[in-house]
Amino acid sequence: MRAQVWSELEVSLSADDIWAVYSSPDLPRLIVELIPGFFQSIDVLQGDGTQGTILGITLLPTNSGPLVWKEQFTTIDHTNRIKVVRQIEGGFLDIGFTLCENIFTITSRGPNACTIRTTISFDVNEGFESNTSFITANWTMARAIVDYVVKNKANQATA
Repeated sequence: MRAQVWSELEVSLSADDIWAVYSSPDLPRLIVELIPGFFQSIDVLQGDGTQGTILGITLLPTNSGPLVWKEQFTTIDHTNRIKVVRQIEGGFLDIGFTLCENIFTITSRGPNACTIRTTISFDVNEGFESNTSFITANWTMARAIVDYVVKNKANQATA
């Protein structure tokens, strides 16, 4: 069974400012700082944060669902502002999924407005459908990045 869940967050910031964070090679380190109650660690196992990079992800035990996996940045499309991150080992692949990928799309709605869309696309084998209850596309990461961009803009304005 193939399915998707998604959420969109409209923000009053430029798509370029938001994309600069989502596409940054430094995002794995930064996101652990921005969402301290979620990730235990994100380790770069291979690559430099650009397309092809492989990460080792460990969530804090307070989270539900899979807590450890490896994922790869399979697409970082600067023209269309799309980043695709696919689990390649462990995680949902250990509980009946054959595909689990996060797709982040940043769409401009004007010079100071954009939409952040988070899509989780997945395939799950027959008999494991109940594990799809762990799949959520929420605004946690998007809001953390928005707050980070707003804070940095404020710091630049006062510098």
